[in-house]
Amino acid sequence: MRLFATSLVFHNGASHQRLRKVMAPAFGPARLCELAATVRTTIERLLDRLGALPHGDVVDLHASFTLPVALSTGCALVGLPEEDGPFVYEQVQPLVSLLDPEAGPATLVRANRAANLLKPYLERLIAERGARPTDDLASLVAVGLGADEAASALSLALAASFDTTTTLLDHAIAALLTAPERAAVACGQAAAVDAAISEALRLSPPVQLITRVARQDMTVGGVRVAAGQEVTALIAAAHRDPQRYLEPDAFRPGRSAGRLLAFGGGAHYCLGAQLARLEASLVLPAVLRRFPHMTAAGPPRPNDHVTLRGLMELPVVLGR
Repeated sequence: MRLFATSLVFHNGASHQRLRKVMAPAFGPARLCELAATVRTTIERLLDRLGALPHGDVVDLHASFTLPVALSTGCALVGLPEEDGPFVYEQVQPLVSLLDPEAGPATLVRANRAANLLKPYLERLIAERGARPTDDLASLVAVGLGADEAASALSLALAASFDTTTTLLDHAIAALLTAPERAAVACGQAAAVDAAISEALRLSPPVQLITRVARQDMTVGGVRVAAGQEVTALIAAAHRDPQRYLEPDAFRPGRSAGRLLAFGGGAHYCLGAQLARLEASLVLPAVLRRFPHMTAAGPPRPNDHVTLRGLMELPVVLGR
């Protein structure tokens, strides 16, 4: 449990700033340009594979496309061989379950078992990058942090780059299949693509809730909150506030979304926000352009997480 529970998101103040400063260059403009090339190559390879399937087959787009894109990108970000992605993903999933409010003893046992497999793998990578650093995230943390902090930082980055990005891609594609904005997104119109991404983030935020600690006494919505008290904020509920959004349960790209909370805010604003948007901006036009007649083949199947609420299956018929 310690592998994940000591990561950046559980730090505040000076320690948070110190960890964030070490990791930030991996998400900067220069590195994002490099990662964009990786994302494009991965997208085209996966779309070619899908295009070779028999016409009319039902395909799980989550397993065959969106998740592999996120795994490939996350591996490139951190500095893992792409073929190790499935192993790392399998170990990260029990750690992600720890974020759920109802996580109990059985969840903790599974998470500890996964951490005992993942940590030695990450420690070997960190040792290699410490001796021969490159420009990836593993090199940054190997040089800038202690061994335990470095492993914790990488476990967080992998969990975030795998799960949250896949959720964004899944929900955006599912919504666009029947949206009038589909054609504009398929054509790569920048404004339409950006609006679709923002609306997918509003309607189905990958992180449904967050916990914060009050720095001072305050009153929120008529409820007294004392300094030091934990507060759980339901991002998903705020994003569907009927007092702020007309038809809050509908997918309406281009609406005035106001301030989105999907990536958090303040000192804890998501380091990977721009990378997630970059992936979505490349994925959405590419898949809709390649398969202009793609349709849903049944309802998407959600996972059983509360905090990182996403999909397990996205069944579609690709068409041609």
